[in-house]
Amino acid sequence: MKQLFDRLFIAMILVLAAMACEPIDPDVGSSPDAASLLRLQFTSEDNPKLGPTVSATQVNGVYWVTVPEGTDLKSLVPEITVSEGATAYVDGATYTPGKACDFSGNVVGIKVISKSGERTGNYRICIKTGDKNVDRWVFQFMNDFAIPGVSVSVMKGTEVVYSSGYGFAVVENDTRCTPDHLFRMASISKQFCTMCIMTLKEQGRLELDQQVFGEKGILHGLYHNVTTYHESITIRHLLSHSSGLCKGLSDPCFTDSYRMYSGTSVPVPTDTLIQRTLDKRQYPSDDGTMVWSPGMGHNYSNIGFCVLHRIVEVISGKDYESFLKEDVLEPMGITDTHIGGYQNERRPNECVYYMQEGGQGYSNPLRELAGAAGIITSTNQMMRILTYMDGDDTVPDIFSHETLDEMYTPYQYAGTGTYGSDYKRYGLGWRMNHPRFFSGAHYHGGNMAGTATLWVGHTDSGMSGAIICNSRAYNSNNNGDIDDNLYVILNDILNYYR
Repeated sequence: MKQLFDRLFIAMILVLAAMACEPIDPDVGSSPDAASLLRLQFTSEDNPKLGPTVSATQVNGVYWVTVPEGTDLKSLVPEITVSEGATAYVDGATYTPGKACDFSGNVVGIKVISKSGERTGNYRICIKTGDKNVDRWVFQFMNDFAIPGVSVSVMKGTEVVYSSGYGFAVVENDTRCTPDHLFRMASISKQFCTMCIMTLKEQGRLELDQQVFGEKGILHGLYHNVTTYHESITIRHLLSHSSGLCKGLSDPCFTDSYRMYSGTSVPVPTDTLIQRTLDKRQYPSDDGTMVWSPGMGHNYSNIGFCVLHRIVEVISGKDYESFLKEDVLEPMGITDTHIGGYQNERRPNECVYYMQEGGQGYSNPLRELAGAAGIITSTNQMMRILTYMDGDDTVPDIFSHETLDEMYTPYQYAGTGTYGSDYKRYGLGWRMNHPRFFSGAHYHGGNMAGTATLWVGHTDSGMSGAIICNSRAYNSNNNGDIDDNLYVILNDILNYYR
């Protein structure tokens, strides 16, 4: 039933999203005895503290208005235009021009009844505080990709300069999204796993060039069928996606034959997932241009970060989530970041995830994939984390400058070609050197059923930011797909506040 609701809901949004992200059209509803809301705006004459007049913008079937920060939402004076002879009601009270109304609710209803009383139009209105220029970009993005909820936070240096939620964290009960709502991070989880590894390094409990498998490996005795190829894999290879474990394979973390018990939707333990991958990849992969032995080239590997999260557990003696929370996040004052779960495990301040094109937003076993894709957190917490890893002593960093340099320096792959020695866009757990955006920054995105994410740390102009969504779309606009658009919009927002 839930999957059916998701499909119907997204189908409805896609239809509504086809409408332009513009103020209400004054020409709609001009037929005799119509019951249409023709215009909703808040003028400077009626609301002197607002500044220029602001108008409503339709976003996925709801009309949104952005007013300046600090505006008293309980005493806004709307200017409402309806069909000739019709009457408007704001949350049940008859609309009177020039009279203040309370728009502080999550959703405010405006009902329009035609002159004859035989027709009714119902409109849902949301007022939010913020910057209308930034909000216009986000609202357009939400319309283009039918995204129910978005969170954005932007930081200059170590100061958050803009932080806002858009749309709905939970559509079914009109829960408005905030920058403190928890979202799934997808592959941004890899940076959290990297933090765990670097913490153990700083504690002197591991070295990045230690072997992982085999008699001398950290995970000695946990797995069988370990070959000399596996024995040559180090922690550094896993962090830099150069282990070669996934080269030529379908992604084990997202292929049911690896991650599920046969014929079921029950996930296997992380150790079984790793063992199945080792069994399949017994030797280096040769693609005709390079032999993908460890360290030779960049080949993005989710399973590598599952191995890393098991290393964290073996070295620390704690389960992965406990070590992450107690040893890494709590010293930063981060207390509301977790490993996610299925829908029946949703936390009170966590979004619901809405899958598009008939998929299931809760199909991925986040606990088993914790190091690669399991984190849930908020954009506000993400900004705080970045202040502790920026090389700026305004907020004391949790890592030494040496460790930060290792994370943020492109890995030197030994092979030749595009993904060998020429590849300069990945360090240890972080991307860098984007060809178009985020000059000087370390960054990473994530995509998974029901979510799309991106964060950026410390551009050359000192800007950092994050944007995350509670749905994933598969269409495109002029800027490309949803991931392309996240890069464009976050880049625009960072430049706006620089």
